[in-house]
Amino acid sequence: MLPHSPARSTQTSGAVQRAASVVAFLFGGLFSGLFGGLFGGLVCGLALAPAAEAQVFYGSDGTLQDNWRLDQSTGVSVGPEFSNVFVSGLADDEAAQVFYIATGATLSSANFGSAGAPVTTLGTTTYLAATRSFTGLAFQNGVLYASHNTGLEGLFTIDLVTLATTLVYQYPNQEIALEGMDFDPVTGLLYGANDGGAYVDPTGAPGRGVVTIDLTQPTVVERLAFPYPFGRTDIDGLAFDPAGRVYLIEDEVSDLHNFDVLTGTYDPTPPMNAAPGAAVFAGGTYEAAAPTSIGINYCGAELNSVGLRANLLGIGSPIASQNTLTLRAQSVVPNQFVLFLTSRTQSFVQNPGNSQGNLCLGGAIGRFVRPGQIKNSGPAGSAELILDLTQLPTPTAFVAVQAGETWNFQAWYRDVASGQPSSNFTDGLSVAFQ
Repeated sequence: MLPHSPARSTQTSGAVQRAASVVAFLFGGLFSGLFGGLFGGLVCGLALAPAAEAQVFYGSDGTLQDNWRLDQSTGVSVGPEFSNVFVSGLADDEAAQVFYIATGATLSSANFGSAGAPVTTLGTTTYLAATRSFTGLAFQNGVLYASHNTGLEGLFTIDLVTLATTLVYQYPNQEIALEGMDFDPVTGLLYGANDGGAYVDPTGAPGRGVVTIDLTQPTVVERLAFPYPFGRTDIDGLAFDPAGRVYLIEDEVSDLHNFDVLTGTYDPTPPMNAAPGAAVFAGGTYEAAAPTSIGINYCGAELNSVGLRANLLGIGSPIASQNTLTLRAQSVVPNQFVLFLTSRTQSFVQNPGNSQGNLCLGGAIGRFVRPGQIKNSGPAGSAELILDLTQLPTPTAFVAVQAGETWNFQAWYRDVASGQPSSNFTDGLSVAFQ
């Protein structure tokens, strides 16, 4: 159990008052009336937050919702995870729990567990100020990589703020046609599907197949690692299972051929993909397990200006003495300020202060406004706040969470309505501490 030491003078100190002024500036006039006298009403129904398991994830540009997750234990694919996008390249950021999707020169994102919701369009990728399309994506160590298989063929990095790209490796043999790709997170090797029949690697090994690129060496090492399965010539996507298996994704009804890099053999009985028909491009990635959210979500969110309902996850432990709880706001509007809130009381206030969303907290609402606590959602539309459970804010003091208490959390963020500045909310999250 944590010591109960509320430090009553600090919340009303000059420093916190200045922080409140910063919040007022960031959120405009919405701040002034949002928390005054608006509490009361119905508490929404409760629902458990979903959790996802690590699986191969793939998609194609056949329709706007052709993307699926493969259950490797059953061989069955289910989907869609997200919608309103053609998939020609696919990658995921495990830390942020975000997919990145390439559709030609358009880059989009979607949170893990989006349950079929539309993606967020981030913008157009460029190279030397000119529009540049990509057919393969991969994410490693906080960097999004992309492959271009026509014109200047090489490996690029994408700046997730400006979407400008930088050429980091030009393929020495321009006969290569590298499309789908994914990193081995253990070795750092980049695996890529090469459709170029006239390709010859730097050692003289020729033909189509999976190529590895080692970017960790002083001089980049590129090798043809193993050929495609017999008779296969058009592999558009690739996913690397950290257990050491490479999945090859085709843009039509076909087997999900997979290669064991340890034994050097293909699966003799691969599962079928879920493609309904022929497409032009496809992409794949290995979706890491989403962290299990603790607590109970309640008071569902309203759609925001990018067509998503923002949700709040609690990652860590509900044991108060461990002090390891992080809040994650997902599917908020990209590149907007995010303010986290807390209260011991649930409530429901519809559109407070002309907000587009609903306030799910009542009673004494605390605001996380200390330096560094007001976050920005960034291009992926997500923000995290690491909590100090010994110092949760209330209007009059910072207090320590005690075992047996229930605290409720929500995130408030900037949004746009009919072209005018507004705000919105995630759903609520209720955590019963032990």
